[in-house]
Amino acid sequence: MKAWRIQLWSLLIVVTGIFAGQAVQAHAPACSWDTSQTHISIVGGVLGNLIESPTEGTYVKLLERLSERTPMRYDLEVHSDKRAQRHFTDKHYDAYMVWSNFDPVLSSLQVRISGRPIYAFVQEGQKIPRQISDLEGLTVGLPFVYSFPKELTENPAIHTMRLAETAASNLDALSRGRVDVALVASGDALAFMRENPIKGLVYDEDHPIMTKETALVLQDHEALRCTAVMLQQEIEAMRADGSLARILAP
Repeated sequence: MKAWRIQLWSLLIVVTGIFAGQAVQAHAPACSWDTSQTHISIVGGVLGNLIESPTEGTYVKLLERLSERTPMRYDLEVHSDKRAQRHFTDKHYDAYMVWSNFDPVLSSLQVRISGRPIYAFVQEGQKIPRQISDLEGLTVGLPFVYSFPKELTENPAIHTMRLAETAASNLDALSRGRVDVALVASGDALAFMRENPIKGLVYDEDHPIMTKETALVLQDHEALRCTAVMLQQEIEAMRADGSLARILAP
């Protein structure tokens, strides 16, 4: 199998941006920062190295950069992900991050951030799954903190094991034979394999088994609709100038 190439990650960021622009297009007319709510309260769910605390994590860095580039200011509190989602649905905060397409819909007002391909790793010589149905009859290791679609987690023919949150733990479990397949996000896999190459593990870089899209979601009311439009425009500008990829890269 070919090694993962960082260019594919950049391409997925661009492609995600095409769909992201469409997500807020309906609110675009007449929006500017003058017509936007510029101070927003955000609740974040702890998610590995993406959101670690109100001051640490990849997506926290993204918020900081957006605040530097725009008039947007924010207050961020971080809780367990379930608690964070509950606070958002109870309307205690203006926004929640980070939502994914594997989560229940929390709001129709979304600022799309990125798409991360997720790959199925197996031991060399085994068939590499290319779609969820290929996992039936197998034991599949999943990162502990990540959400996955119900067609995977609620399929009685697929035995899933929630392992530790790191790619290292998942790939180590695969190499030791604890699981038949390990699902690992692209950037995590690249970083781990670069620093701790494990012989005999393979994946198909041309066929991710799924793609996880992430977004900042906001309460869908008039005061925040232009905020979403303006934030999406800035993220697209960052996507175009490469600064978004630099923040999100492993």
